[in-house]
Amino acid sequence: MAGNLALQSKRMERLALALCLIVSLSLMALPTKQRIHVADFLGMILTSPYYRTVDFSRDVTRVGRENDRLHAELATLRLQQRAATRFRRDRDELSRALGLLEMAPAALVPCEVEQRRVSGAASLVRIRAARPVAWERYQPVITTEGLVGRIHTATGPRTAWVELLTSPGLAVTCELDRTGLPGILHSRGGNFDLALIGRDEDVRVGDEIVSSDIAMIYGEGDEPGTGMPRGLPVGVVSKVTSPPEQIFKSVHVDPLSSFTSLDVVFVVVGVGDWFITQTPDTLAVISDGEAAP
Repeated sequence: MAGNLALQSKRMERLALALCLIVSLSLMALPTKQRIHVADFLGMILTSPYYRTVDFSRDVTRVGRENDRLHAELATLRLQQRAATRFRRDRDELSRALGLLEMAPAALVPCEVEQRRVSGAASLVRIRAARPVAWERYQPVITTEGLVGRIHTATGPRTAWVELLTSPGLAVTCELDRTGLPGILHSRGGNFDLALIGRDEDVRVGDEIVSSDIAMIYGEGDEPGTGMPRGLPVGVVSKVTSPPEQIFKSVHVDPLSSFTSLDVVFVVVGVGDWFITQTPDTLAVISDGEAAP
């Protein structure tokens, strides 16, 4: 079998050599102008597959970057939709509503998830941005569905570790979107609870949970940091009970984001406040990893 293959290979080589000799002799026999024209035509035929492959690779890269940009715009539009309703309510209730409008806008940096690390103390994923990013610890990280974690450690200009909400030592201050009632979100064995909700408070199944601008509570020995932008979607109340022997309700929350299928995430850079309706001129969306002016 091997001998037949070797024989066929030699025959093909001889055939290719013969064809090359015939084409070369034919070209030499032609006048100079025709020879150049035919040579250009043959070169185009022989090199066109290569150039088509190169163009295809460039198109794939361009489409990938465009997809990241569209994901960032989609996440921003969803946050803006929530912001419009919430700001109309706050505008009538808070005398300082005009002051909120002066807060610096935030931007979303698209990043690819490239590695996961899980231990008894924390659940981490490593992310990579297309361009260098001004990483800061505790920057919020979201998907198009909702909050998934915070920046834990920067490992380079374009890479960083993200601590997920599923980490046992991580707690995030949140509030009910309907009433503004604050609470603290914990992960307990993969399930989420909203703690410190009084037994007489108004909490209903289906209530949406969003991030609060109160400073987050971190693990033991960690330094307190600034709060997250107010209004980032987090989850939905799935179960509420009032044990008679406790002064707090037991509130279970289903997160909006999936922590097992993370592919593209967005780092919230800047202060921002998602209660405020931002315009395209004031809300900078980072495309291809570069900040808008």
